[in-house]
Amino acid sequence: MNPEGSNGLDLNSVLPYAKAVTPPGSSGPIPGLDLALVSRPFVGSLVTTYVVEVGSGLRFVSEDELNGVAITVDELHEQAVRNLAAYVGQRQLRTPEYHDIRPVLLGGTFEVSVMFLEEVWNRFESQFGERSILAVAPTRDILACCPASSQAGRAQLGQLIDRVWPAGDHRLTRDFYRRVDGTWHLDSSA
Repeated sequence: MNPEGSNGLDLNSVLPYAKAVTPPGSSGPIPGLDLALVSRPFVGSLVTTYVVEVGSGLRFVSEDELNGVAITVDELHEQAVRNLAAYVGQRQLRTPEYHDIRPVLLGGTFEVSVMFLEEVWNRFESQFGERSILAVAPTRDILACCPASSQAGRAQLGQLIDRVWPAGDHRLTRDFYRRVDGTWHLDSSA
């Protein structure tokens, strides 16, 4: 795989980035979300898009750029997840205990993207002593989880959503997600 296409897209700098398909509280597409962006379904109302950090901002990867490097969306996704693992390895990913939940802290932009990193969730499974994890991602910089069997954790995740939702920056969803056997699903028991 060529790390850089003729259009200048450096595949080694692309990161996965979760976005909501529809803005919270509406039924239409995200305003300003260009349909020419590379995306693929993730879970529930979340889709995976791909970004490159540019200064203090993000630039989304377009389908034209993907065509310029002649790889598939699946190949881009695999590369972006590898890049994210390296990105996380260069920063301090923190998962402190907070009552019955664990927030995932990474600096404010890619917290929800951590949902793509199997090794993080495998570690949670070991720490929790169970293979089913409940998580919420109300904004791009807030990701928290608990063992799926924890009723206290579930209640605290709901309280977290209620606390940040009214004024949350970059809101995503009020949904609960359940990870079972390495796959994320909408949690219908929330």
